[in-house]
Amino acid sequence: MNRILLVEPGYRSKFPPLGLLRISTYHKSCGDRVVFARGQVPELRDSRWKRVYISSLFTWELPRTINTIRFYADSVSDSSHIVVGGIAATLMPEYIEGRVDCTVVTGPIDRKGKLGQHVPSLACLVPDYSLLDSCEVLYKPDDSYFCRTTKGCVRKCPFCAVPHLEPRFARNWHWRQELAEARNRFGERQNLVLLDNNVVASPYFHEIVTDICREGFEVGTTRNGKRRIVDFNQGIDARLITKKVAKALGTINLKPVRLAFDFDGMDSAYRGAVQRLADVGFTHFTTYLMFNFRDTPRSLYRRMKVNLELSRKFGVAITGFPMRFIPINDVSRQHVSAGWHWRYLRGIQCILLATHGMVSPNRKFFRAAFGNSFDEFLELISMPDRYIIQRQKYADNDAADWRKRFRRLTSASRNELLQILEELNGARDKNAEMARHRRFSGLLEHYYPQGKTIRE
Repeated sequence: MNRILLVEPGYRSKFPPLGLLRISTYHKSCGDRVVFARGQVPELRDSRWKRVYISSLFTWELPRTINTIRFYADSVSDSSHIVVGGIAATLMPEYIEGRVDCTVVTGPIDRKGKLGQHVPSLACLVPDYSLLDSCEVLYKPDDSYFCRTTKGCVRKCPFCAVPHLEPRFARNWHWRQELAEARNRFGERQNLVLLDNNVVASPYFHEIVTDICREGFEVGTTRNGKRRIVDFNQGIDARLITKKVAKALGTINLKPVRLAFDFDGMDSAYRGAVQRLADVGFTHFTTYLMFNFRDTPRSLYRRMKVNLELSRKFGVAITGFPMRFIPINDVSRQHVSAGWHWRYLRGIQCILLATHGMVSPNRKFFRAAFGNSFDEFLELISMPDRYIIQRQKYADNDAADWRKRFRRLTSASRNELLQILEELNGARDKNAEMARHRRFSGLLEHYYPQGKTIRE
């Protein structure tokens, strides 16, 4: 019996690391003892393990992943027995290989030999849900099956990692078998989370919906007095929502409907999708709004306002989730696109901190958080952090003085101020940097009083 350690680094993650859970299923079938951990656990590091598997997620979390690999480096007899895989490892294997000694596995674990000479394909193994019971982190949504009915995507969007991770779009013919095995091993679960990247693009889409109904998730189905939920968690392509597709989706317990409104060119298709889905009875939508790619603040503000308009028009609730674009090879999360300023991105981050990341469909809430016009929106995201996050606390005094000074600036002077703020953000000696820009000293003092960063 070998001792196997599975580790997810201590970054923020919503879903369980399914790759690690499938590896657990394989090793337990071999009679091995498996332990799952989050982050750096000293007592586990001090033990000896036959293998340590470490997952990766976002590329900007690679520095944390590297630290985790180093932390467990002495827990195995040979550095090759630390095996690192997952999304970030697939996108940037050279980043890991150039910093630590380990075995890096790229791509899905879907063929024999990927994890060792005699290890079979693990892609169709049922995740070991029992490991989650020993973990202090509560992954969401809980009490759910996690499956995929398709892999890959028909689109090749330049901002997306999927074409690099799964270049071929195909159906997963085994998902119902995986579901049946999960029921047999772990019992019935309440909800079904489907991690497809573009399920409605599949030529088998209507068959897939029929199968979902057969598995007990038809509209109106309940368990233990609660509605059973289907969640296409990676979203549904608004450009492919026809009346027939909307009607098919209306036969399952889908909630919420997840869409994306990533750029202005999607406007017509997005509006049509919302209308068709509302016509078949859907009332709750979650829409992801990408920004900081090839867009501008005006584009983001306009798309957020479209959601308000459609919510009111069709009597639905469309909650927006602005998602900041980060290049797939970025390890610092500092990217600022040509259409944006660093201060604007920081300002939006502060607003979303106060709104828990979401844009409410409530018009009064929206006006308070994002402004009643585009000009108000730009002013809000230009403010110092604490004036955004704690608006009531600073509104009558400090923020009022900042606003008075800011409104006196010409358009050219505002752009100059925004450039200075970006430079100050990276400056170690902020007093020295501020001294170089005495013309803006009154405003800069609001951002860095006496050259200091104030956090709230």
